[in-house]
Amino acid sequence: MNVSDELLDKYFKGQCSPEEKLQVLAYLNEIDDLPEHLLSKDEWDQTNDAGIEEVKTEEMFNAVKRQTIAKTYRLKWIKITSAAAIVLAILTVGLLNLNKSTPDMRLANNKISNTTAVNPINWKSIVNYTENTQLFTLPDHSTVKLFPGAELRYAIPFVKNKREVYLNGKSFFEVTKDSRHPFVVYAKGISTTALGTSFTITALGKSKFIKVQLHTGKVQVKNIDSAHRISPFTEILLPGKELVYNSLNNKVKVSDSRSSAIRQENIVRELNFTQAALVDVLAKLEKQYKVKITYNPADLAEMSFTGSLKLSQTIDTILEEIAELNKLNQIKTTEGYLIKK
Repeated sequence: MNVSDELLDKYFKGQCSPEEKLQVLAYLNEIDDLPEHLLSKDEWDQTNDAGIEEVKTEEMFNAVKRQTIAKTYRLKWIKITSAAAIVLAILTVGLLNLNKSTPDMRLANNKISNTTAVNPINWKSIVNYTENTQLFTLPDHSTVKLFPGAELRYAIPFVKNKREVYLNGKSFFEVTKDSRHPFVVYAKGISTTALGTSFTITALGKSKFIKVQLHTGKVQVKNIDSAHRISPFTEILLPGKELVYNSLNNKVKVSDSRSSAIRQENIVRELNFTQAALVDVLAKLEKQYKVKITYNPADLAEMSFTGSLKLSQTIDTILEEIAELNKLNQIKTTEGYLIKK
């Protein structure tokens, strides 16, 4: 690498730009000796000639020798300094590039986070405004019978690994079995968790009692609301058991449920559906009447049903009504019933 005399002159006068300084340092790091012409011609011409006394020749020789050695050390120091400066400059450039890249990564991460955070939870609320119980099918095919005035809220789809619903009022639940996704009902500071079972929860707005009655399977009931000073408790209910929490005295009581009253209470006299998929309606009828109903899912994929089916009717009559409404054919077979277009 070669550099001009002008650039060298600027360097030793401290007038170089950062880029020029880096160029000169790289040059000095390569050479073995300083250039002989660092002194300008004008400066040389202005220097007076002088004779040298013979007596002082030895002293001057020693001085030149010392200066030569010093010059060598200075050159080595310049080379070391130059190399260090070059390394420092390279590291500085690298760090600048890294700093330029880092915000992009943070921006990308923020963009992903913001995209995730933007996704809203869609809530669905169902309320029974009638004087009769109404049956609804949840996204996991569990069914809930809402008593008059009851309200149920849940996310569509269910969030994460839980099937969570929020109840105000009284409802009977028949939960689809799914051991990996617990079914949780929240009502007035108490949670009831089930994997696959049937139970009734009564949590009326103005009542001091919260009641959980288990009919089949097993559920866990515990408090989750510390704001209302509910004493900590966790209870496992087995079939035939009933938990009652009294919000006035903050006490929990587990006892045998009134079997006859529960059976009478949960006798389903009719099935009520609101925009329920027809395949879900048929599945419920299969379970209620204990019969096999066969159909091609593709034929019923876009069909739904809204209405009440009185269970005092025979299954033949109910299927005939459903088939007629949807322009389908109902055929009785040796195994049960066939529904087709």
